[in-house]
Amino acid sequence: TFREAARLMKSFLPGHPPHHTTVRDWLGRVATGLEKTRTTSGDSVEAPPKGGLTVFLDGAHIRCRPEYQQRHLDLVVGKIESRNMCRRFGLVANATASPSSRMREELSDYGWKPGRLLTVISDGELALPNLIRNAVGGDGQVKHILDWWHISMRIQHIEAAVQGLVQTPGFTGVPVLFQRPAKSLRWRLWHGRARVAETYLKALMHDCVGLGEEPLAVRTAAARVQARCETLYTYLANNMEALVDYGRRYRNGLPISSSRAEGSVDDIANARMGKRRRMRWSPKGAHRVAVTRAAVLDGRLTVANRKRPA
Repeated sequence: TFREAARLMKSFLPGHPPHHTTVRDWLGRVATGLEKTRTTSGDSVEAPPKGGLTVFLDGAHIRCRPEYQQRHLDLVVGKIESRNMCRRFGLVANATASPSSRMREELSDYGWKPGRLLTVISDGELALPNLIRNAVGGDGQVKHILDWWHISMRIQHIEAAVQGLVQTPGFTGVPVLFQRPAKSLRWRLWHGRARVAETYLKALMHDCVGLGEEPLAVRTAAARVQARCETLYTYLANNMEALVDYGRRYRNGLPISSSRAEGSVDDIANARMGKRRRMRWSPKGAHRVAVTRAAVLDGRLTVANRKRPA
């Protein structure tokens, strides 16, 4: 907390101890200076590779102060990467006049130019890739890729539910009719055969409906399998255009997961504003902390920016 920061400064630094509101104001000035600074220190940014930039996106929920009449704030955290460089960022949409303009500035500072390809990797939250599309407008192409980890976890849930079904006492069906489609889902989606995977999901749900005359324990297990199949089916149907050949991308050394953005969530959001901190934030305060922490992690908090609030 800002009170804890002020207490530590009082213990280790000479002079008059600052008040916690002073520490908060210093942070706000640093964040404002960072947002006004384009390409810190005037350094030239390395041109992105021919394939364009990759943007990893994820979201975090932060406790909101009660006077704002909402329980959580949505913090967008991400990482922009090229072949040899990376840049973190964080923003709260409610704290900026135009989130798309702010995102366009982040991309431009890193070296993006109109016409360049942008690859966005995120989960099924539509607001995340739409933020990049609105930032780019009609000046470039945005390719959205659904995060493989989220797909894999949903498949794992189906496999576990099917295994529980065939091991349920009183199950009289043919185990291979349930196990084979469940095991083939991962292979089909990994190789970009989403339509075939949807067919397997429909067949698996149809077979679960056929167990309506089985004992209660079997029907309960079959309903669990059917519910998890419906969850994956809806998830794939809503993101069909974002499904790619993950195996080919992996063999070519291209990213297929948004794990880099999830790591940024831990570094930018949870380390300072996580739920365990029991702090409540205003949109502007959370935005300023996210901007400053991203700059610290990237080494963009230069001497000029440190001297600005003094």
